[in-house]
Amino acid sequence: MATSQKASKNEKPDPRLVFLKKIAFFTPFDDHELKQLLSLSRWLKVPPFTHIIKENTTDRVLYILVYGTVSVFKTVGDGEVELSTLSPGATFGEMAMIAETKRTAGVRTLTDAYILMVEPEILNHANVFLQLKFYKRFCEILVQRLVDANKKMAGAGKVEPAAVQKVEKKKAVSEKIKAKRLPVDKPQQPSESSLQLVVSASELPAIPLPRTVAKSRMQRRVQSNLELAINPAVSSLLASFLVGDCEDTRRFSELIGLDPFLAAKVLQVANSSFYRRSTEVSSVAHALVTVGIKNVQEVVSEELEKGGRHDAFSGFNHLARSFWRHSVVVGRIAELLAEVVRVHTYEDIYLAGLLHDIGMLSLDLQEPDFYPQLQRVGFLDSISLCEAEYQYMGADHCQVGYYLAEKMGLPKAFLDAAKFHHHPERAKEHLLIVALVALAELFAVQRGIVVGCTENAAKTSIDESFAWILLTEQQKAFMNVDVGGFIHEFQQELDRSWANIVGDMSL
Repeated sequence: MATSQKASKNEKPDPRLVFLKKIAFFTPFDDHELKQLLSLSRWLKVPPFTHIIKENTTDRVLYILVYGTVSVFKTVGDGEVELSTLSPGATFGEMAMIAETKRTAGVRTLTDAYILMVEPEILNHANVFLQLKFYKRFCEILVQRLVDANKKMAGAGKVEPAAVQKVEKKKAVSEKIKAKRLPVDKPQQPSESSLQLVVSASELPAIPLPRTVAKSRMQRRVQSNLELAINPAVSSLLASFLVGDCEDTRRFSELIGLDPFLAAKVLQVANSSFYRRSTEVSSVAHALVTVGIKNVQEVVSEELEKGGRHDAFSGFNHLARSFWRHSVVVGRIAELLAEVVRVHTYEDIYLAGLLHDIGMLSLDLQEPDFYPQLQRVGFLDSISLCEAEYQYMGADHCQVGYYLAEKMGLPKAFLDAAKFHHHPERAKEHLLIVALVALAELFAVQRGIVVGCTENAAKTSIDESFAWILLTEQQKAFMNVDVGGFIHEFQQELDRSWANIVGDMSL
């Protein structure tokens, strides 16, 4: 008896069970349910370039990729367009599992692959609790895909046939040529340099005196005042969406996502205990579904009224605009970077970038004379921004952003991105999102998208960022990538996408 007990203790866990636990889809499942799933499902070993799903077929099977890489594609005319590539841990085929609909896209392997195959007939033999968890996860996945579809309709990550892409590139070149002919002082379309306002020392407030503030006291200050400034340009664009029925919910969501505090406030409501969700809401579009359009309209209206009481950055409008512009651009670069590196996360990477500097808005309330100094050339010659914030205000915007997001109940990934985007080496969780936001900010700064004047921007070299190590650790496929070559190629991708990243912002 003792020998058998000792043997059971030393028994190694089923590697298949260990793997399933690491897949986001199966997070709510316990060991017993996963063992039951393994006993009911089938394992497939598939060679490269084998079709797993064919377009317009009606099979009702869920697939879980255990090992290898697969391509999701759609036939357009006589050719094919790759929609995405999936890595181990991804699931596909959920929609057909729920309803007998034709497959809208095909899937084939790119390498040798091991795939777990779950058929509806097999699942129907499972206990009712396992079935309920499966269908609950299906609903959450479909909601997230609706969110992603809304983004693609808005132009983010849009996939087009090669012929259409060539036409769009020609249009972009044409637009650049036209832009060169525009007057330099054209209103509503400021150049990057015009946001750096040359302000003489006599126009700036006096540099505040250094001070020390205890962490607990700073935390109480930050979390007791959640009435932050809102971009007036976004406020004016939102006005027509707050009266009567909102017919264009995609545009409504898109506009909310242009302002860090409005986006954070909507997420705060969606993640509050009132709605009692089992999973976090991490995108504005998802929040609209969770909270309801009318309720979001009320939240936004109320915050616009409060936000109108504050002049961000002591009324230096160009400085304020540079802050909002920087926030949006970092979010969009982070999203593009995630697409290029093929990072798939539940959290909205764009919002993680948008909210990364939200702590500045809170610190600005406490010391209005500090951030205008970023227009003073040489102010940060011998000290970093975070060090200066700590010296003159008692805390930096990274820590304050964490306090603020924590109080608002935002997803933990957003807290970590806010806290560690200047020091990714200190992050312990959500390493991919922290790395992407840290790199996105460096790419933005290199292109002159900074808060204040470029002379005061961080001097960190992109290729020296610790974020690359985090990417290597979390994305094994990135391990053998030449960082220098990747940066060069991504810079070219930014050149091609720059009009989409900054072109629609009246910020």
